[in-house]
Amino acid sequence: MEIELTHLTHLVQIQPTHATSLFSILTIHRSHFSPWLPFVNELRDIEQTEKFIRESQVLWESKKDFSFAILEKGQARGVISAKNLNWIEKSTELGYWLDPSLQNSGIMTLAVNRLVEFLTVEFQFQTFWIKCAEDNLPSQRVALKAGFEQVGVEKRDIGKVQAVFLKFQLKKESLE
Repeated sequence: MEIELTHLTHLVQIQPTHATSLFSILTIHRSHFSPWLPFVNELRDIEQTEKFIRESQVLWESKKDFSFAILEKGQARGVISAKNLNWIEKSTELGYWLDPSLQNSGIMTLAVNRLVEFLTVEFQFQTFWIKCAEDNLPSQRVALKAGFEQVGVEKRDIGKVQAVFLKFQLKKESLE
């Protein structure tokens, strides 16, 4: 499974061969990612990334989540996932992160658009969600540039603090 973004950039089903690159990016840029991806603070060894990839593959096979590595020039540089696939309501939540050196290049917006297109055409999904921390302005910009609109706010207890997430939604017409 491969989705072309540009001639140099592709989405592919996440594989164990992506673990080294993804682990390296997350640990080198820990302070950048930790406000938005709490698991990064607990990431200590590559085995944790390998475990995530194995679990992602099981979720893919059971059609619960589709996780893709974002490859640039063949190198894994980020992840985008369609999480909690709801096959009855044809809805899913998208989550993503990208190597900071590639941010602000339009890659993530393109990845979101292509993943939405893939799920709409191949599986007739119609409703897409993105939930971003209220301080995560880059992720919010991706959602807005990809055509999502803010539809609400969600509060979550994370540890001893309550975090506020903005909810974005995109609705597509059925292709049936």
